[in-house]
Amino acid sequence: MPAVMADPLTLPRLPLLPQEDTDWRRVAKVVTAQRHLEGEGFQVRRPFPGIDLSLADPFLLLDHMGAVEYAPGEAKGTPWHPHRGFETVTYIIDGAFQHQDTTGGGGLIADGATQWMTAAVRIR
Repeated sequence: MPAVMADPLTLPRLPLLPQEDTDWRRVAKVVTAQRHLEGEGFQVRRPFPGIDLSLADPFLLLDHMGAVEYAPGEAKGTPWHPHRGFETVTYIIDGAFQHQDTTGGGGLIADGATQWMTAAVRIR
C-alpha cells in the first residue's frame, strides 16, 4: 500500500484559544541529541530515549537524520526489523526518502510530505 498523502490546506484547523483560557507551561528541560549510527551506517541524532521518559511521553523514539546527500546507489538502509505494533511518523522537509515496512507497505516521502505508518505484528 503506498503512503497516504493529505492536502494540509483541507485539514480542519483548531480554533485559537483566548489567551486568558490558555494554561502556558515553561520548558522543563532542553535535551541535546546524541549521535548514533543505525542500520548500514547512517547517522541519526536521538534525544530520547535516554532522558527521563516521563518528560517525553508519548514518544518512544525521536530520530533526526539531518541533511544527507547520497549519490545513486550509496543510500544506506536497515536490515529487517519488526516494529511490532507501534506507529512511525516520518516527515521530509526537503528531499526524498523511500520508507517501507516488512510487508511492503510504505512509499516515497518527498518535499514536505508526511507518512504515518501503523506497523503490525505479522503472524507466520
